[in-house]
Amino acid sequence: MSKVLCGTLLALCAMLDGCAASRSGCFAEACERPDSNDRELVIWWPADMRQGLEARERTLDFTVVPLRD
Repeated sequence: MSKVLCGTLLALCAMLDGCAASRSGCFAEACERPDSNDRELVIWWPADMRQGLEARERTLDFTVVPLRD
């Protein structure tokens, strides 16, 4: 019984460690996208609001607007 309990406890600790481990680096598309901050506002445009853009501009789904003081 104690071996089962120890195994369960070990498995639980391993799962919690995997959830708490920090991942260095970012490999997703979202990592390349800007975030709003105190100097700039990022406006995200849905696909239906990007009609009329040229093909190369269609991939731009956001606009960065500088904020004034």
